[in-house]
Amino acid sequence: MILKLILFISLIFSGFNLRVFSNDYSKGNNLLKSNMKKKRVVALTSLTADLIYLISKDSLVGIPGSSILRKNKEFDSIPIVSSGRMPPDLEKIISLDPDLVIGAEGFHDRPLSKLNSFGISTLSSSISSLDDLDNLNKILASKLNARTNSLQDILGSCYLKNKDKNKDLIVLVSSKPILSPNKNSWAGNLISFFKFNNLASELTNKTEFKGYVNLSPEWLIKYQPENILVIKTPGSDMSQYESINIWNKLDAVKNDRVFIFEYYGLINAGGIKAINKACKKLSLI
Repeated sequence: MILKLILFISLIFSGFNLRVFSNDYSKGNNLLKSNMKKKRVVALTSLTADLIYLISKDSLVGIPGSSILRKNKEFDSIPIVSSGRMPPDLEKIISLDPDLVIGAEGFHDRPLSKLNSFGISTLSSSISSLDDLDNLNKILASKLNARTNSLQDILGSCYLKNKDKNKDLIVLVSSKPILSPNKNSWAGNLISFFKFNNLASELTNKTEFKGYVNLSPEWLIKYQPENILVIKTPGSDMSQYESINIWNKLDAVKNDRVFIFEYYGLINAGGIKAINKACKKLSLI
């Protein structure tokens, strides 16, 4: 009789423990599913769109109308929320129900502030070096609760072993005025990363573009850069630089040490492929 009673009580508590375990498991499973839910992100720059896509492609729900992204079929089905230099479409962004909107510091300050006032989380990014990009990559991965590859894996061409160049160069972005990046720009930092001696690195003068300085033809003649990097911008070609009256007097021109670079990658980071392409070209100089 006593044995039957003990068995009966044991069965009752076993059932109770099973139900508690089942309930606890269910709650834990629901919490896990909640944590695993993909965050919805709108990127207002092509570079941040690229990074988000690499880290968690299903999280990217809105992108800018960038020429770089338009060339990539992987982004074809993602809604475009801005075009050119126009402000992003806030109504369209809100309709996408994002958990996070990422923009560029300075350029997107106003729309990000407005979205913040609607209770939408925002992140402002400023990229002027590979270190900045590395930090952003880690921050985005943390916000998305996802793993990401190291920047060295993502930008393999930028971490090649033959970096110790120690060669003089100058970068020309335009001819009228003759504009060149100093050390306070993305281009200046990338050049420095490859151990080139950017002759404009320490120069400062007032221009409308932060991190860029105006050069004179006389300055170019005086310092005679060993290598010249010219930037191909939309609607321009080599003729704009060849029109500079001292062009044929430059040693780099005489020695065929003029290299043409795309705007995206070297001047404007733009995207992962563009940066890798610029780094690969720098490594060959």
